[in-house]
Amino acid sequence: METPVRMTPDPERRELARYPWVHEIRARFADVDNLGHINNVAVVSYYEDARATFNNELLGLFSLHGSAKAGPFHFLVAQSKVDYLAEAHYPGTFQVGVAIGPIGRSSVIYYAGLFRDGRCLGLADAVLVHRVEGSTTPVPPDRRALLEKMAFRGGN
Repeated sequence: METPVRMTPDPERRELARYPWVHEIRARFADVDNLGHINNVAVVSYYEDARATFNNELLGLFSLHGSAKAGPFHFLVAQSKVDYLAEAHYPGTFQVGVAIGPIGRSSVIYYAGLFRDGRCLGLADAVLVHRVEGSTTPVPPDRRALLEKMAFRGGN
């Protein structure tokens, strides 16, 4: 049996300053598992909350009443990957850095990092697909331009 190869995340992804947008999350007691850590499912919800808030602020995807707009487009998560790098503990306030990675014809990779007191606790990548009226469609130039302004600030 072959040993699985573990890809090491880019070290630059562990630096909060490289993310152009930061969202604060306050841990809830309900997020704690029986070992006293923030539960892995709660951590995923932190990334999701940050990504949704980011999309709303950048692209206006939600109405004032909190429901998704029935507008002409939306993004759907097609793939999600999380790397847990260190334990997160309650109580505490965490920062989720969000940045845009590569943009394809009809998809966008969102990068996120979970931080506390400047220390990176985890990384997440999500592939979102642009859809209009139930069909995958190219990301229009105006949305692409907005997304490109929020690109990850790598050193390369």
